[in-house]
Amino acid sequence: MKHIGIIAFTQRGKNLAEDIARRLFREPEHGYEAEVFDSENMGCTATEYLGENFCKRDGFLFICAAGIAVRMIAPLLKSKDVDPAVVVMDELGRYSIPVLSGHLGGANEMAETVARLVGAEIVLTTATDINGKFAVDVWAKRAGCAILDVKKIKTVSSAVLRGEKVGISSSFACEGVLPQELTTEPAETGICISLSGRHQPFLNTMNVVPRIVSLGVGCRRGVSAGQFEDFILAQLSQHDIALEAVEKIASVDLKKDEGCIIAFSEKYRIPFVTYTPAELSAVPGQYAASRLVKEVTGVDNVCERSAVLASRNGRKLLSKTSGDGCTCALAVRDWKCKF
Repeated sequence: MKHIGIIAFTQRGKNLAEDIARRLFREPEHGYEAEVFDSENMGCTATEYLGENFCKRDGFLFICAAGIAVRMIAPLLKSKDVDPAVVVMDELGRYSIPVLSGHLGGANEMAETVARLVGAEIVLTTATDINGKFAVDVWAKRAGCAILDVKKIKTVSSAVLRGEKVGISSSFACEGVLPQELTTEPAETGICISLSGRHQPFLNTMNVVPRIVSLGVGCRRGVSAGQFEDFILAQLSQHDIALEAVEKIASVDLKKDEGCIIAFSEKYRIPFVTYTPAELSAVPGQYAASRLVKEVTGVDNVCERSAVLASRNGRKLLSKTSGDGCTCALAVRDWKCKF
């Protein structure tokens, strides 16, 4: 469920905001929850509300003039891969216009959703959309992939709009019909899909990494955040796996309050999940058993079993590896490059 804030200034705009929020609440299948800004009840100005919540919400709907919205969000903008979706709608509900993070942030999708709710016309300005062309950032988001250098989105999209064929190189099997803008033949600009994110098969390469790796971890109680981070990053680098490929950090529930793991999870925005000893013991497969680990945690192996379980019983990429009071293992779930 995506969480959005709605900001309106006129009474007619506020009425429309409340109506949209009610409709989203009554129809959860849309996938959005909305909070309507209210200066009296919240005890702050719209600018203060926006500043406090800009990085916390998935998107914002402004029901006002586009210029007002642009001026309010301008000081808060960082990058297209982290900025929330921003959509502007007029107070009569005639037009729904995505103005920020149309693809990666989902503003185009959000604008379409609110447009359907009130019968508005959606106004798209993103070039690939209005020209009916392949948009690599839209595809990457739907495929659950990370684009390592968001500046390359412009490089690829510009090539597409110029009518050039964009190459594709994938470490994974591909399914479906390849978009007409892409080619498996040599090309100057291309998309490389791998867990590494370091390959450069094209002169202008956009590296795309599927988030499909689970990181199983363990550590001595009290290991510092710096020690843990250095160990994990070193293991990923040594085995040529991009940090962006990690979708989950996993361990036994005894470690659910371990400071160094929580700090790493929060710093890199990777969900941290834990399992009971019984859940881990039930994971099928062969693992490096340790009597000491079982005495302490209740299960003979934490990092390998938790990595495999978090990856939906995926394939081990890295068996138990130890160093500096930490242990880790890596597993990857099945994934295909689908078009």
